[in-house]
Amino acid sequence: MEINNHNGIEINLCENITINETIIISKNTHSNNNNDNNNNDINNNNNEISQIVKTLGEENLELEISYQVVIVFDREKQNVGNHHHITTWDDVIDRTLQRLDNISLHGVKKIGKLNKNLVFLIIGSTDERLRDFCMENNITIKNKIVKEDTKLNESSRLFIIEKILRKSKELRYIYNKDYVIDKFPYANKSFLHLDQECKKKWFYQSLDINLINDYFGEEVSFYFLFLRFYNVGLGIVSFFGLIVLIISSTRDPYRFTASAFSIVLALLSTFFFEIWKRYSSQYNWKWNQDDDYLEEEDPLPSFKPDHEDEGTYHRGLFLKKKRFGGQKLETVKKYIEMTPYMNKPERMFKLFKTICSFSVVVTLVCIIPILTIAIFTLRIVMKSIKNTTVESGIGSVINALFILIFNFFYKKLAYWLTTKEDHRLPSEFNSSYSTKLFLFQFVNSFSGLFYIAFIKDNIDLWGDAEFKDQCNEVNQINGVWQGCSKDLQFQLFSIILVNFLSSLFTELLLPWIEYYIKIIGQSKSLPKNDLRLKPWEKQFYMSNFDTFEEYNQIIIQFSYISMFAASASAAPIIAFIHNIFEDRVDTFKLINSLRRPNYNGGNGLGIWFFIIVIIGMISVLTNCLLIGFTFPTLSYFTPNTYYILWIVFILEHIIILAKVCLAHIIPDETKRLKKKKAALDLVKRVLLENERENYRLNSNLGHHNHNHITQGNLSSNSTTPTTSNSSSPLLRNANIQARISKTIHSVINIKSNVDFEDEEE
Repeated sequence: MEINNHNGIEINLCENITINETIIISKNTHSNNNNDNNNNDINNNNNEISQIVKTLGEENLELEISYQVVIVFDREKQNVGNHHHITTWDDVIDRTLQRLDNISLHGVKKIGKLNKNLVFLIIGSTDERLRDFCMENNITIKNKIVKEDTKLNESSRLFIIEKILRKSKELRYIYNKDYVIDKFPYANKSFLHLDQECKKKWFYQSLDINLINDYFGEEVSFYFLFLRFYNVGLGIVSFFGLIVLIISSTRDPYRFTASAFSIVLALLSTFFFEIWKRYSSQYNWKWNQDDDYLEEEDPLPSFKPDHEDEGTYHRGLFLKKKRFGGQKLETVKKYIEMTPYMNKPERMFKLFKTICSFSVVVTLVCIIPILTIAIFTLRIVMKSIKNTTVESGIGSVINALFILIFNFFYKKLAYWLTTKEDHRLPSEFNSSYSTKLFLFQFVNSFSGLFYIAFIKDNIDLWGDAEFKDQCNEVNQINGVWQGCSKDLQFQLFSIILVNFLSSLFTELLLPWIEYYIKIIGQSKSLPKNDLRLKPWEKQFYMSNFDTFEEYNQIIIQFSYISMFAASASAAPIIAFIHNIFEDRVDTFKLINSLRRPNYNGGNGLGIWFFIIVIIGMISVLTNCLLIGFTFPTLSYFTPNTYYILWIVFILEHIIILAKVCLAHIIPDETKRLKKKKAALDLVKRVLLENERENYRLNSNLGHHNHNHITQGNLSSNSTTPTTSNSSSPLLRNANIQARISKTIHSVINIKSNVDFEDEEE
């Protein structure tokens, strides 16, 4: 294996480069400015180096090196041209190694085994260097200032190394696809511990959420936290659903139990996300995540506006240097740098592109109901099949597959449209993408269910009597709208089951299939017994883990359950079993069959929580309509449609009022957490008040000393004022700035001091 040092010297080493080798090379680079001396040093150490046999990424207890990022070059690509006077890809790679060394990062070069033109640079650093960088550049980790004794976990190391790379102006090209074909986080040797924990507990217990947070960060952690919390609620719903299923299958022709289940579902949706807010707030506190985590987001590589100016971003807005003056500028100058930003014409053009992309979404949303009706028309044509069960089953499966296929293609389109909107931050991108996807998938996934529940057997499709769509199974007692409750039950059950089976394939088998297709295509020249790849190359051919897709799957399932589970009480049971497998499968694939995800902070569900609230309100309407018009429940009390309409209207408002009351009665935070925040706020206030008082006293004292010295100098006609260092205005201001910095440091890191246990009351 060839390793290229920073002066372009190639060294033949053992197959596994070690941490110590990289340190030796780096030391040789800095030890002498004379190239000949460097070459001699490297040759002298060559025997030392080749005797070291440690694996890349293995923890070195003495040096504490940790490799976190891999960047990949393809030497077969077209020449990069005259950029930076670089003529070959070897020059690009050599200069990249040199520039990494300049910012105290350790880079190791590896040549691909399947494709010799691929060059992998594995980047890492020591914890000491990472802490120094944070202290020098005022970088906080999870809203805490870094000190010399701060302990770093894997997610924090990845976060800091990404900060170092992005801060380096000389390395901006590594985010350019013209240079680097891929860049991804590296799952180093420390992840073996995570893999062992996963395999040990896979069958009977979920992987510890704090362990997930240490390795993958808050975005991934909150996904698993929500999945497990949601599944607990789904287990309760499944219990009630089982009772309804047993009673409905034996008696209850008027569907009283199903109607009661509808009301329970409508109320439980509110109770669910109110309890979730309380539950997640404790982890927000524990993991030091709040709204300020957005300030730590790195801009997207695709954000490349045409203008730059001295300034900084805060709360999503670009603040130019000229907005600050005097003492204000001195306070914030460490954050002021040349930063790309959008001027007003660019912002207006961005708004125009956003409007155009959403116009495309709305157009497709309007087309979906037409295609849904076409699917049901096909089912009418298939009535030549005498077996109604086969006919209904084929039609339901076709509809379920139609939903999956359309969702797949629309995701690609929605993603492409969102990339054209020039978002600066990943959170902005995800919000826009989520909104598009929800609008389309909601109509695509639920238009068929709305049709079966409230329209089928009441109209002629396309205005033609030959396309009279009738229920496949006649109800024992019809509701007001003669809704096909049996068909609705079968359709919902089919969708949940198809989603379950397709999920097992796409999440458990598909990543491995894609991986082996990629390596088989590259390994034709290698012997069959020589296909074992090193971790960095193996991870290059893996797919990415996307929390967005995982959230989207859960939210769609939540929508099915909250809106229509009363008609198919067995559906929550299938969903509950599905989610148990989902937790285990997601954990397994995250560690074994997918790449390590990028670090992203988070304080909950983000835009998905807003979508859940909307679904909860829609579920009130659908469940009330099921009770009033699809189920024959209210017909038991009165056959008058007018009265039934009023009952549905009043019932809907009562449930909404109950949901609002629940939202206000249940506090968003526990009493214990409120006490912690109150204590923290009190400590902050006292510290800042004390510092302001000290600043005022020092200012008055300095002013008094200055006047006293001036008068003394005038009276003695002295040409050289005999001021002390403490009375110098420049030093006094420096001392004040140091005290303010120390105070801010204390305020930010004081949180651990108020993390007390509840006292007995």
